[in-house]
Amino acid sequence: MLTNKFEMDRYLHILRDERTPTERFRWASDNLARLLCSIAVTTLPHRTEEVRTPIGKTEVAVLNADVMGVPIFRAGMALVESFINVVPQAAVGSLLIQRDESNAQPKLFYKKFPNPLPSHAIILDPMLATAGSAVMAVDILINDGYTPDRIYFVGVVASQEGYDRLARHIPANHITIAAIDPRLTPAKYIDPGLGDYGDRYFGT
Repeated sequence: MLTNKFEMDRYLHILRDERTPTERFRWASDNLARLLCSIAVTTLPHRTEEVRTPIGKTEVAVLNADVMGVPIFRAGMALVESFINVVPQAAVGSLLIQRDESNAQPKLFYKKFPNPLPSHAIILDPMLATAGSAVMAVDILINDGYTPDRIYFVGVVASQEGYDRLARHIPANHITIAAIDPRLTPAKYIDPGLGDYGDRYFGT
C-alpha cells in the first residue's frame, strides 16, 4: 500500500543518504514509521461511534480490533515506539529471527507473544529483502491460530522480489511499505536500499 508519497519521500531521502548521522536517521525513521503505522491501522476493522461536539453530533471511525505489534529483532525495534504512539493500547510481541549470512535463510532464536492473543497482528520490520524473515513470522502467527487475513506488515523499504513473495502469504493490501526497490544484490541486500537499518538506527 503506497500513499502520501511526498511526505514519505522527504523522510526516505534522509534515510537513504549515507551521510545522514544517527540522530537525524532516527528522527526521519520515527516520523516515517508513525506515518506508515497510521496508514496500516486504517486497513484494520473499524466501527462508527457517535460523538457530540460543542455544536452538534457527528460520527467518527473507531478501531474495532485488538492488535499486537510483532517487531522482528533487531531492526524491527526501531518501529515499535512509533507503532505504540499510533495504537497505544496495543500489545507488543517479540520475534528474534536472524538471517544466516552463508545462505540468506532465516532462523528463529526467540519468540514471546501475549496470552491471550489479540485478534490481529502487525509484523514490524523496516527492510523486506528476500522476505524470508517476514514469511517465517507469518508462518509462526498462523501456527498460533491467526489466519492470513488477520496478519499485516509494516516496513520502510522492500525489494520487488520480497514484496511479491510476502504478498503470496498475506493480502497485498495488508502490506504497508514506503518504497519498493527493483532488485537485490548477489548477497541478497536491497539495491539501492539504505544499508543496515538496525546499525544506522541504533548507531552500531
